[in-house]
Amino acid sequence: MISNRFRNDKKPVLKLNKIQLKAKQEVEEKVSNKQYVFENCFCPICNSTESELISEKDRYGLEYRVVICKDCGLVYTNPRMTQESYNKFYDTEYRRLYIGTETATEDFFRKQYTHGKQIFNFIKSTFTDKKFANLNVLEVGCGAGGILQYFKEQGCNVLGVDLGNEYLEFGRVNYGLNLKHGTINEASNFKPDIVIYSHVIEHILDLNYELLLLKKLCPNNAIFYIEVPGLKNIDRNYKMDVLRYLQNAHTYHFSLLSLTNLFGKFGFSLKKGTNAVQSIFLFSQNENYKIINEYPEIYKYLKKMDQRRFLYHLNSNYKLIKKISTKIFAKKIYK
Repeated sequence: MISNRFRNDKKPVLKLNKIQLKAKQEVEEKVSNKQYVFENCFCPICNSTESELISEKDRYGLEYRVVICKDCGLVYTNPRMTQESYNKFYDTEYRRLYIGTETATEDFFRKQYTHGKQIFNFIKSTFTDKKFANLNVLEVGCGAGGILQYFKEQGCNVLGVDLGNEYLEFGRVNYGLNLKHGTINEASNFKPDIVIYSHVIEHILDLNYELLLLKKLCPNNAIFYIEVPGLKNIDRNYKMDVLRYLQNAHTYHFSLLSLTNLFGKFGFSLKKGTNAVQSIFLFSQNENYKIINEYPEIYKYLKKMDQRRFLYHLNSNYKLIKKISTKIFAKKIYK
């Protein structure tokens, strides 16, 4: 375990609002009375069962055992909810726990829309000669569909799938988007030129099935945009606190390398990627990808983040004090 902070004391590291607290309580009750069932698993990249415990809880204070694979370095949840339990969780508590609102809002949709523009520009900057009008764009885990709305305005044909009915309904009713309740299986008659997984691939239990199905559904020249929180981006987006990063809905925790290991195993090649992680994968002819083990590096990084997390607050306070001091000094000079 990284440190004693990661023991299951049921205390959240985030300040939860009333909606989140209620959702957390509902999850705990369903776990306790076995409405939510858990299963053991192994590493989907190298099939190893050799692992080391990282944490016993998540940022909401829910019991949540996270391990790191000693043979490739992938960080994943074990045990985890079964697919049936996760489906119920996503349709009832997930959005309330994660976002803190009961239903989708226009503000949430607008944030998705803005992110859609960022994704579009990321893809466009990689394929400068590509024409986007009339391309088929599939988003798996689309929420209310804000990302797809931006692609639709660029002339694309769009389809979104998700397990949260209320958020899908918002996009359907208010924006006329083609959104379906379910998984990638709902896209069997839709041949996508671009596939988007924006903060979704880390939620999927059977990654082997998902990637094999992608290969079956998509044409050879398809573009795969994959975005995940970025395990090695904790120092930038999570106040250097690993516990702020961990959440029960995430079954896998990818770095750019572990994501490349996973996709490489199934014949995809990395076209472009950042540690954030934003990435683009294409079909590859290379069927002999060699998995690179980053276990020592990842474990060292997580330990370092936990030991140095106080530096984030020191640095933030220093910047604030410096800003205030500069203003006061400037006033004295110009008086």
